[in-house]
Amino acid sequence: MPDRAVSDVVSFVLVFSLITVSVGVVSVAGLGSLQDARDAERIDNGERAFEVLADNQRDIAQGGAPSRATEIKLAETTLTLADPQDSTVTLSNGTVAGSTESRPITFRLSGDSGELSRGVVYEMGAVLRVDPGGAAMRRTPPFQFGSERTVIHYVTLESRTGAVQRESGSTTVLVRSVRGTTTLVSHYRPSNEVNITVQTTPRRAEAWHRYFTSELDGLSTGDPCQPLDGSGTVTCSFETDDLRVARTTIRAQIS
Repeated sequence: MPDRAVSDVVSFVLVFSLITVSVGVVSVAGLGSLQDARDAERIDNGERAFEVLADNQRDIAQGGAPSRATEIKLAETTLTLADPQDSTVTLSNGTVAGSTESRPITFRLSGDSGELSRGVVYEMGAVLRVDPGGAAMRRTPPFQFGSERTVIHYVTLESRTGAVQRESGSTTVLVRSVRGTTTLVSHYRPSNEVNITVQTTPRRAEAWHRYFTSELDGLSTGDPCQPLDGSGTVTCSFETDDLRVARTTIRAQIS
């Protein structure tokens, strides 16, 4: 009987230990998976909101709307009207056909710092989603490339306060956009190649590079885009009979 009692106690301890370890493992793994699922849902919601944001900006830039307001719900995320980034169109002789400095709007998980590693960005009329595996362009900019005619329409966001704007936490904010001016910057009939350069972040440069490579297929004698060098600069070349560069400025405010 004593041996049996000891055996029962040992069995109980072993079973109890196994259950405790199993619960611990499941809890840790389950909580991690749950957090990943929540983060993915937050980014999905941000992407849907940025689709609406892009539509509203296009209403202003191409539809002539005087203003638009886009509601975006933050859930442990951060929305930022960031520092401006550049884009330039030049002719083969070095003439600058057009350029812009536009502030991107970024949506990211709170606590994410440095270069955006997971989130959504609106820049120069395009919507890009950034994930750990890379970036993808969800909405293309209002550029029209063709051998007979090319129109590059820059949607240029400016800060109404003149500074970086940021909101974070778990609240609902408005991105208020007011139309500035729409200007035909230049009109050329190029006799040789046209160059377009976009300065962005290294991760988002991959998406811009794929976009231009696809759009400029057949408009260049070779590979239209230079290889990426990790600096965030995308440079591509193409040929067209008629080049027009336009710019619409939009004053934006996050509140």
